[in-house]
Amino acid sequence: MEKKAKPVQARSQKTRENLLKAALAMYEKKGYHNTKVDDIAAEAGVSTGIAYRYFRNKKDILLAVISYGAEHIGSLADIDDAPIPEAAADLRQYLEAILKAFEAFHIRYRDIHEELEGLQHTDEDVRRLYSELIEDKIKDVTSRLAAFLHDDTNIREKAYAAIGIMEQHCHMMMNNGLYGLNAGIMRELAVNAVLCVLKE
Repeated sequence: MEKKAKPVQARSQKTRENLLKAALAMYEKKGYHNTKVDDIAAEAGVSTGIAYRYFRNKKDILLAVISYGAEHIGSLADIDDAPIPEAAADLRQYLEAILKAFEAFHIRYRDIHEELEGLQHTDEDVRRLYSELIEDKIKDVTSRLAAFLHDDTNIREKAYAAIGIMEQHCHMMMNNGLYGLNAGIMRELAVNAVLCVLKE
């Protein structure tokens, strides 16, 4: 897939970032499928023609937004200020804080999240990009986990399993209106499961 060169001027970079933020805001309101390039341009305060100078089409914007979201996940999920634990004893508290933040993140972006889940199965470009971004995040997670684990055997598999547990928990909470579960108890069970995986 051919990629456009990134704008080199500061003003151009700012315009591009504003378009990505506008797209994210529109996806939050209307979802991806119901959002047009015109909507994104209007939200960013620029003409549709300007938007097409930076992105070839609607899907090009989506792929850029996914990359932008992965790069800025800390600020989007309000976890930039979460103190990284310095000892294994602090890991539980850290996991609880992260999990709670990601619950809120999933609920806030529920519509676009569900659309992206579907697109991962039907769109090869989205699937490939997700795979690349997840692999990058796993490398970061495993390097952090190594400081807390007495045995780092199969650390990559443990990281994938731990993230899978947390992701599934967030999906349950995102749709908790259907289940009526106690979020605090579910969070505690999820953290227990993650700690169990990491100690194996």
